[in-house]
Amino acid sequence: MPSRVSVVIPCNHTLEDLKILITQLAEGLRVPDEVIVVRSEITLEERKTSTLIETSTTELIKTLAIKKIDLRFINIKQCYPGDARNIGVAHSSGDLIGFLDVKTLPTIGWLKEACEMLEDESSDGVWGSRLYLANSLLSSAIRDVIYGRKPVLSVAGTVVRRRCLMSIGEMISWTPAGEDGDWIHRIEAHRKKMIKLNSHNISYAGLQAKPLGFFVRKWWRYYHYSRMLPVNNRDRWLVHILGYVSLLFLAFNWNYQISELVFGYPIIVPHITKLALVGGLIFYVLIRGIYLPIKRGVPIIALLPFRFLYLLIITTILDLVKVVALLKPVK
Repeated sequence: MPSRVSVVIPCNHTLEDLKILITQLAEGLRVPDEVIVVRSEITLEERKTSTLIETSTTELIKTLAIKKIDLRFINIKQCYPGDARNIGVAHSSGDLIGFLDVKTLPTIGWLKEACEMLEDESSDGVWGSRLYLANSLLSSAIRDVIYGRKPVLSVAGTVVRRRCLMSIGEMISWTPAGEDGDWIHRIEAHRKKMIKLNSHNISYAGLQAKPLGFFVRKWWRYYHYSRMLPVNNRDRWLVHILGYVSLLFLAFNWNYQISELVFGYPIIVPHITKLALVGGLIFYVLIRGIYLPIKRGVPIIALLPFRFLYLLIITTILDLVKVVALLKPVK
């Protein structure tokens, strides 16, 4: 007998975004038995058009009713993504639980393929494999420096057995960011048998048509609020910064102080401070502007002749934001 499948969708976006996702889900080769939308932070514009909300909600329910899918809305005042998923799971009835986010679009065979893989009772779930979409110069640069062009492991797109969820515990509910990485880390720490895909099973369109300020705020928010989670080791970044500052200090004081202290006489290295500064800069350019994008699936032709410099500017801005976010105290 086929397993009953529930799909949980946390939503703090407009219903228009949700309608796109629901329509895509209803067109899949295997549709879920129920879809639970945990909806929070209704926008002011939607509050002014309550009739439109009711109409759109009715349309969504009718769309899924044709496919014999039970669609339920759980409206809450406000909660973070981890808490919303916990609430959705608590209200679900499926043996298999699938997670999606608004702005993600599953492939037509997403659920069918996952269910077929999980016919093997020894497997606990199938990981989500997210491909980031870009449609502009900026969104393409953001994708290439942060996520890359290869599919990325994600909670959205994951289909997991209920027994697996019960054994690892709920998602962290007190942080607005980073709970997904913590949840993935816990599943791996518990050595659950999760299937990793070679290709993507969802696409993410949330990078498109956004200004640079949006990504700066998103980056700051992620690192500021998730830095205390075990999966995000901020000490590693701080050690890197401290290490480079120490290198500059040694270079600045080498010729007449440190070398004499170590060897008993000065060893003069011409332009050592400049060499340390330029060497560190070249190393940063090569790693952040070329090596990491290539490692993440960006073809080298896409970095030449000078596009890597544009990526370098973007990643430098985001790295500065990251440092500030890691150092700023949490209120």
